[in-house]
Order: sequence, then structure tokens, then C-alpha cells
Amino acid sequence: MEWLQEVFGLVCGRRHVWALGGVDLPFCQRCTGLYVGAALAMVLYAAFRPRPTYVSLGAHGLLLLVMVPFGYHLVPQNAVLRTLTGQLFSVGLVSYLSLLPASRLGLFEKEDKGSSWAYAAGVLASLVILQAAVHTGGRPAGVVLAWLGFLGLLALAALVTANLALLPGAIWRGTRPFS
Repeated sequence: MEWLQEVFGLVCGRRHVWALGGVDLPFCQRCTGLYVGAALAMVLYAAFRPRPTYVSLGAHGLLLLVMVPFGYHLVPQNAVLRTLTGQLFSVGLVSYLSLLPASRLGLFEKEDKGSSWAYAAGVLASLVILQAAVHTGGRPAGVVLAWLGFLGLLALAALVTANLALLPGAIWRGTRPFS
């Protein structure tokens, strides 16, 4: 797991780190929420494919804005809030970064009204599961979280790459990104 610390050392200051079973995670508490949350959000987004609506776009936009007061340390925070705000931000980020690739793959063609509720329930469950893992998990949970964080980092990189590849074509055609 030392090489994971080197990888995350490029993107994380590792100031506040969770130690599970005596082993430090390779990223800080906020990045635990960000990267593990991104991996979980990708699974939920792929499984339920929530259709973008004004309400869902607004809700995910608010999740992105949560990072302003917490990321800039404008309000006091503890380990739980650092992890929770990182995870909420990652849910919003994955949602917005998934819009263009999902629309180009035709994932929004079939509308299932229940999928948005299932997605929301999954997001809430993932918030509880991650908090339970960092508070009660031992060394095995630390290993799982470290690998989930790595997968989340790869997922975010893949989404950014997909958007960079698809956006010029969408602009050229003059189409809305998720129409």
C-alpha cells in the first residue's frame, strides 16, 4: 500500500488521516470521502441511471457548493464532517461529469421514475456505510477503502477524459450536452 500513498501524495496533503487497524489510509479524511465516495457514486449512477431533471441538477449543484464553506475552512469541522463533505462533493461531481458521456451512450432514453428514488436511497446508504467503515472498521476495511479510493481516482480521471473527448463534438454539433 506504500505505492498508493505515493500516488495520493500527488493530489492530497494527508493532513488529517484515518487510521484503521493501526494502518493509515493513503489519503486524508476529506479525500477519503472524495475518492471512496466517487467510486460508490459511480456504481450508483451506473446502476440506477438517474435522469437529469431541474431538481436533480439543482440538488447535485448544491452538493458541489457544500465544499465552499468546508473546503475553505470557513466553518469549524471535525473528521466526520471532512469525510462527509468530501463524499457529498463527489456525488455532485460524478453526477455532473457523467451527464455528457451518459447522454452520448443513450443511458437516459428509458425513463424509470423509481430509479431516481433508488439512486437517492443508495447515496444516503453510502454515506452511512462509509462513516461506519472508518469508525468501526479494522485493517481489512482500511485495505478495502484504500482500493476503493484508488478506483474512485481512476473513475474521476476517466470521466474528465471522456468529457474532454466528447465536449468538442457536442459544441461543434451545437447540441445541448444532455439532450
